[in-house]
Amino acid sequence: MVPRQSSSPRRDALPRAGDRAAKSLDGLSPSLDRQCRSRPSQQRLLADVRPAGLDRRVPPASAGAIMRAPVICIITPGPLGSTPRVVKEAEALVGAGFRVRVISTRTLDSVEPRDHSILASARFDSERIDLRSRFRWRLRRCAQIGARLVHDISGSAADYAFRPATAPLMAAALRAPADLYIAHYPAALPAAARAARRHGVRYAYDAEDFHPGDWPVDRAYDGERRYLRAIETRYLRGCAHVTAAAPMIADAYANAYRIPRPTVVLNLFPRDRAPDAPTERGSASPGPSLYWFSQMIGPARGLECAVRAIGCARTRPHLYLRGNPVPGFVDELRRIAGEVGAADRLHVLEPDLPERMERLSAAYDLGLCGEPGLSPNNALLLSNKLFTFLVAGLPPILSDTPAQAAIAAEIGAADRVYRRDSHEALATMLDRLLGDPAALARARAEAHRLGRERFNWETERERLVELVRMSTAQIVEPQKETAHA
Repeated sequence: MVPRQSSSPRRDALPRAGDRAAKSLDGLSPSLDRQCRSRPSQQRLLADVRPAGLDRRVPPASAGAIMRAPVICIITPGPLGSTPRVVKEAEALVGAGFRVRVISTRTLDSVEPRDHSILASARFDSERIDLRSRFRWRLRRCAQIGARLVHDISGSAADYAFRPATAPLMAAALRAPADLYIAHYPAALPAAARAARRHGVRYAYDAEDFHPGDWPVDRAYDGERRYLRAIETRYLRGCAHVTAAAPMIADAYANAYRIPRPTVVLNLFPRDRAPDAPTERGSASPGPSLYWFSQMIGPARGLECAVRAIGCARTRPHLYLRGNPVPGFVDELRRIAGEVGAADRLHVLEPDLPERMERLSAAYDLGLCGEPGLSPNNALLLSNKLFTFLVAGLPPILSDTPAQAAIAAEIGAADRVYRRDSHEALATMLDRLLGDPAALARARAEAHRLGRERFNWETERERLVELVRMSTAQIVEPQKETAHA
C-alpha cells in the first residue's frame, strides 16, 4: 500500500497533478538552490525537501507558442552521496537547460556529510526521504514480506516485494509533477512508472548494473531474482529510453527482456578534476604504490589476491586501500600480508568525498581494478575506479573479466590484464611497470590523454542530454500577448 501523501503546506504549494495536461514532454532549466525543510510532524516520510516551484505543463504547441524548459524528476533508492551517477546526470541536465528534481533517501549517518557537500553547490532541487528510523524500517520490512507472500501466491504486488524503499519513493514521486521521470535502480522503477502514468507523461530507466545478475548463480537467490524480474519485465518495455553504464550491460538487458539495446552512457567523471598534466610517477610515500578505493573495503573485490601479489613482487610495492572497512576484513588482509612478508606495505586510508577521488588517485603509481567476476553483473560492469583512474592519469591494472578485457583492448592496455585468480600474474605485471620508470611514465601519459580526450563526463554527457531531449519533446508555454494601445 502506498503511504498517504503529506499535507505539508510547503508541498501543497507545488503544482498539483490535476493541473497538468496529459501530453508529451521536453527539457528543463536551473532550479532554486534554496533548501526548505518541513516540520517532522508534517512529514509522514520525514523527507528533506528543496522545493522546486515547478512550472505546469500545457498542451502541445499551437501557433504563437514557444518552447519552455521541461521538468525532469530523477528517482533513486540510495543517498546522493552513494550515487554519483545520479548527481552527474542531474547536473548535466541542469546545465543543458532542464529543470531537475532528485528524489533520494537518507539511510546511513556516515553518508550524510557527502550528501551535504553535494547539496551545498547543487543546482537541482532535492527531496531526501529519511529512512533511518529503525521502527519505520521494521514496518516497511513487514509490508515487504507481506507483498512477497501475495506475489508468490498471485503474481501481483511485485512493486513492493523487491525493496522496502519503493513505497516511500512512489509516494514522493506521485506528488512531484514532472515532464519525464528517470528511475535509477529497480526499486525506483515502479515509482517512476506510476508517477508518469498519473501525470500523463513518460518515464525512463538507467541501468548502472545488470541487476538480474547482481547475485551469484545460486538457487538461494532465485526469490530475489524473481521479484526483480517481475518489476523490470513489467516496466522496461514502456520506457521512453533505457541507458546502461557499460556495453555488455546494454547487451544483457536487450537479450534478457527483448527490448531495444539500451544506449550506453559510461560512468565517466569531469575532466576538470584531472591533473593539468601527466606525471612520470606518483608522489605517494612510501612507494612504489598500487591504489584502490571504494565505499567499502570488503571481500569479493579481489583484494586478497592483491595483497598476495605485493608480497611476491620483486619491486616491493605498497598497497593503499581507501574506504570504510567491513568489520574483520582488514584484519584478514593484514593476516595475509603478514604471511607473505608485506605487513608493512598494506595501508588503509580514510574515506573521502567522491569529488576528490580523481585528485587523490593521481598521487599513486598504478590503479587496481581487480573485479573477481563472481556474479554475472560483476563480469559485465565497468567500475567507477577504472574511469576515475583514467581521468587522474593513473594506468589501470585490470582483472580479466569479460568487460574489462574488452575495454583494455580498446584503450591499448591489453598487456595490463591479469588472470583474476592469479596473484603471480598480477605481481609480474606490477614488476614490469614499477621496475621500468620509462614504461610507467609512458603508461601514465597515455592514461592522462585518454581521460582528457575521450573518457570524461564532458564528452559522455552529450549522449544523455540528447536522449532526454528526444524523450521530452513538445513542451511549450503560450507566448505572452503584447498589450495594444
